[in-house]
Amino acid sequence: MKIINSRIPLLQQYLVLFFLTIFCNCESQNELKQTEDHLASRALVTDLIDAYMELPSTPLGMSVAIGINDSITFAEGFGFSNVENKEKVTTKTQFRAASVSKIITATVFAKLIEDKQLSLDDYVHKYIPTYAQKAYPITIKQLSGHLSGVPHYSYQDKREKRYYSSVEDAMNVFSHIQLLHEPGAQYKYSTHGYTLLSRVLEKASNKSFLDLVNETICKPLSMNATGPHMISNPPEDMTQLYGFQKNVGYVKIMAPEDPSYKWAGGGLVSTPSDLVKMANGYTNGFIRKDIVDTMFRTQTLSSGKETGVGVGWRQNWDIDNREVYEHAGSMEGTRTVISLFPKDKLSIAIMFNAYGVWRIEETAHMLALPFLTQPSPKPQPKGSAKLNVTENRNGKSILKKGDLLLDGENDRLILDTGTEKEVSYKLKYMQRDNTYALLHPHGILYTEISFDSDIITGKTMYYESPNISKPSKKQPLFIFKGNFKKEN
Repeated sequence: MKIINSRIPLLQQYLVLFFLTIFCNCESQNELKQTEDHLASRALVTDLIDAYMELPSTPLGMSVAIGINDSITFAEGFGFSNVENKEKVTTKTQFRAASVSKIITATVFAKLIEDKQLSLDDYVHKYIPTYAQKAYPITIKQLSGHLSGVPHYSYQDKREKRYYSSVEDAMNVFSHIQLLHEPGAQYKYSTHGYTLLSRVLEKASNKSFLDLVNETICKPLSMNATGPHMISNPPEDMTQLYGFQKNVGYVKIMAPEDPSYKWAGGGLVSTPSDLVKMANGYTNGFIRKDIVDTMFRTQTLSSGKETGVGVGWRQNWDIDNREVYEHAGSMEGTRTVISLFPKDKLSIAIMFNAYGVWRIEETAHMLALPFLTQPSPKPQPKGSAKLNVTENRNGKSILKKGDLLLDGENDRLILDTGTEKEVSYKLKYMQRDNTYALLHPHGILYTEISFDSDIITGKTMYYESPNISKPSKKQPLFIFKGNFKKEN
């Protein structure tokens, strides 16, 4: 392309070239800085996960993917998908999605609404007249937000140890049970409710649920690793499933449950990369914005009280009050989460091959943090402190003594020092102001440590979802204070 016109006087040509050079250099410098920050963020996330995987309570295999602006910017596997065969987790390793299956189902639901094949306010009996023989009519929206009164797992279930060949067949597990309450009166989480929802989707589209998942979202979004967990014919890249036994550790699950009775609510398999592709569909136009807003908007009880749950998605915020919508899952042989920061167009998915990691939502938020913020490191002093610690547990405050050790490489918070109850938590500096990550058996927790002369104060947060109020306003797990003695 010809940039400079020969008719422009020579001096003006030089000036144009001068400013173009400056502009191009600035562009190159900005791109270089962005690349450096991105690589630093990747390194920090990898370091955090590597350290977390060293804990004896962490499941044997883990996979993480992070998406920004409709692309996957981070995807890595950690640990083993099969310890016995020394097979490592890769980005292709598939995991049980558990209740994150509900978000896959909700996304199919969103596309059917967009195509005007059904409406949120339709009643279930419009599509399944036989199920409507209950005390009250149920809307599809109530099903999607756990307000229907349809029970969760219970002793009344007629669940058999076999393969359920269809959603209609799976309905026999719970359809004989009466509603727990009038629809809209209470929030009661229900996986069976999503089985019923998937039957509604089938009737509205005249397609099987598994075909709907494949045709509606998997093919368009290239989610090639997502589908049903067929126990008798598992996917080629499926991880081995593990369970934790006290005094033994993680052991192979020899006869895992057949999840065919709950495809829509907890029976699918996927990868973090596939889940991120799905979440990206909520910000890249794959789903119309007005429908996205409806999916995220919290539903309310008939009393007017908000539940914090929209159409499948749960409302939350991270510790810096960024809006996030997410859903976690747990079942035999897995722990999962998908979190979406819509304003930042960032999504993160985490999958483990064993049950555990109770604070997986906050773990996702902490691993997303390096990609949500620019580095802002402050010099962190080296030394130690004797601490007074308040631990808030189950609504009770427990006073403890502890120690803080900071050396820049093996930072630690120690509670009940010198007693048989002593526990040591590793800390990792996040290169952002006074923010640390505390590696807890339940997850990677936000920790803040502040220095004022010789006084050190800090807190460690502990939260999950859904939330009606921002977690930053909640009671910390640990609050600590002490005199800091710097190293000479």
